[in-house]
Amino acid sequence: MPDWGRMSATEMLHHVADFGDLYFGEIKVNLITRFAASLLGLFFLRTLITKSPLGGTPRNLRTIPEIKASKGEARDWELGLKRVGAMFNRLEAMNTKIQNHPLYGRMYTSDFKALVLHHTAHHFHQFALI
Repeated sequence: MPDWGRMSATEMLHHVADFGDLYFGEIKVNLITRFAASLLGLFFLRTLITKSPLGGTPRNLRTIPEIKASKGEARDWELGLKRVGAMFNRLEAMNTKIQNHPLYGRMYTSDFKALVLHHTAHHFHQFALI
């Protein structure tokens, strides 16, 4: 059982993988979300990255619909583990200095990686996995 929130552990895995897919530009978001991210995104990211994912990150923030774990595939634990593992492999393979984020624009790869790992650690902490 999670320490907070409504996702199951399997849904969390798929949510984390979906977050990675969003950052890699494979999930498209609506115009309103992109506009809000362009206005507030950098402030939000700078604030978030200074907090510990093990308790300092706000809990129960609203998840954008594009990365809510879908009920169909989110029931498959093994697929969720494979998707998260593939996300980690993609992060490790990144070797350029700048990434083009679909919401926030140009980002340093180190910040890109840090945010994906921060989000993952936050949710692993939610289920007492770290």
